[in-house]
Amino acid sequence: MTAMSLAASFKIFLKCENCRRPSSVRLDVPDVDDAPCDVEELVDSAFLQRQVFTCEICESAIGTIIGINRVE
Repeated sequence: MTAMSLAASFKIFLKCENCRRPSSVRLDVPDVDDAPCDVEELVDSAFLQRQVFTCEICESAIGTIIGINRVE
């Protein structure tokens, strides 16, 4: 089994609509055709739209992405 190479990694900052607490999660983008490689591409991507984030505290669906940073 070979490790999948990554196009980019991002830290997504989230705010739960239920408990209102902030959290963050690392999002690794696989190296495939049309993979987003910077924050602007990620924001506009179908890849980000397909992601489901859940609050670690109350287990509710996260309501708002409040920031994104690229991680090296």
